[in-house]
Amino acid sequence: MQFSDIQGQEKAIHILQCAIQNRHIAHAYLFAGPEGVGKKQTALALAQYLNCAAPDLNTFTSCGNCPSCIQSVSGSQPDILMLEPDGASIKIEQIRTLLSKVSLRSYENAYKVIIINDAHLMTEQAANCLLKTLEEPTDNTVFILITAQVQNLPVTILSRCQQISFHLLSPSVIQDILQKLHPERQSQIGLVTALAKGSVSTAENLLANEEIAGARQEFYDLLMKLHQMRPAQIIGWCEQWDKNKKMVKALLELGQLWYHDALMVNTSGQMTLLVNQDYLAPLKSQKIAPQQLLQILQYFQTGMAQLENNASPRLIMEIVLLKTQAACTV
Repeated sequence: MQFSDIQGQEKAIHILQCAIQNRHIAHAYLFAGPEGVGKKQTALALAQYLNCAAPDLNTFTSCGNCPSCIQSVSGSQPDILMLEPDGASIKIEQIRTLLSKVSLRSYENAYKVIIINDAHLMTEQAANCLLKTLEEPTDNTVFILITAQVQNLPVTILSRCQQISFHLLSPSVIQDILQKLHPERQSQIGLVTALAKGSVSTAENLLANEEIAGARQEFYDLLMKLHQMRPAQIIGWCEQWDKNKKMVKALLELGQLWYHDALMVNTSGQMTLLVNQDYLAPLKSQKIAPQQLLQILQYFQTGMAQLENNASPRLIMEIVLLKTQAACTV
């Protein structure tokens, strides 16, 4: 993994490269930011570079050919240790085992790098155990704690780490990443990018989720004939989502995208900007006035807010669709 492989996190990468250039590598870093934006990849890139036998100091590129780089790529580099949660937490036994390895001598490399993923899941006992080592760091040892929930880490741990912030990725960055990874899924990339809300891992999960794909087709079929349906039919359709908050959230997001696309078709005619490119003909056939489309988008937005406040998913869906139907028939 190279720094150049990481997209959209230029500020975080720059901070690390300046530290390398000035030979001020911290003994502990906290990579903080949303899920799926490149934190773990950046940690692996830093670990590989620090242990490379012939790094390029001008481009901050590891050679990729030395034994350490080859082992880093395969995940078998003995001086790069990765700790993941065991079930729902990181337990004290895991930290003790990890620290016993840290105390061992490095295998011919410059640094021993310890990456703790989802560090906020450390139990109190595990965090206290780690704290002792962070307070008395070993030479040429670098800890990298990765978290999406900084607020759930003890202040004592935070105070021992240099925090580097990662942010949500732009849609263009996510699209570029997905196009390289999944060129065969071109027709779906625009949609999952819009739903991913800045996270590549969310976009990847959406691409792999056949349930979402099937629900999307069913939901869009319903929206196209919503104006012809009886209220009882709408209520009956919503029953399948009773208490299914995750799917109702996805459907509300899909609905927002559908009516936003319909508004774009209705007002600007810029078809290349549509998210649902595979539904171009049905979107063109939507005969809903712009004012009503704006009102419908507000219904879906309100539904999303109510869902976050733990209202009944099925009831939210019923209300949103019934109000949408009324707006469609004005």
